[in-house]
Amino acid sequence: MLRALSRFEQYQAGKRLSDFDEMINSMDNVWVSSGSTTVEAMVNPIAAACAGDGLETAFVPDTVYFLDNPGLGDALSDTKVLTRTLLEQNGVESPTIKTAYIEHETDFQGIATHFQEAITDARDSAANVAVDVTPGRKFMSVIAFNAGMTYDADHVFYFYLESSDYFSRIYPEIPHTAAKLYDFTEIL
Repeated sequence: MLRALSRFEQYQAGKRLSDFDEMINSMDNVWVSSGSTTVEAMVNPIAAACAGDGLETAFVPDTVYFLDNPGLGDALSDTKVLTRTLLEQNGVESPTIKTAYIEHETDFQGIATHFQEAITDARDSAANVAVDVTPGRKFMSVIAFNAGMTYDADHVFYFYLESSDYFSRIYPEIPHTAAKLYDFTEIL
């Protein structure tokens, strides 16, 4: 499977790419997620993907879609700030962060529409797509997983922590052996 290099990887390689490589590398990487009451559940999977934790190659998104609902409070606002900083530190010059909103967390159709539209839009623009099933309630993860597999996301990620001792920690503070980013598209 072809994977577009991030701008950061291009910079690190320090060499001129062929026209074909430039076309492949100009593809965006899109991250689609739900929301959570905890910042860590939303940011840690993105940080792990950027670091390539558990992956053959890093996945650094240019565009991130989050899903907001009234129960999230300030967590999503803080997450957007941290996500932007994280992506800029990983070579994304101007990250795009989009937010869909549902009136109630049990708006199942709204959740499904969020994932379907984000994946379809990314596919229509020839972007690489990753769906994160880590944050949110279980039903949100089920809907995200189904959408990722149904609409052919390139990756369906889950960030696994070995112990609840690390639930409130941000990615760089978690020992490497205590966490792993799984890609269900490689397992199933």
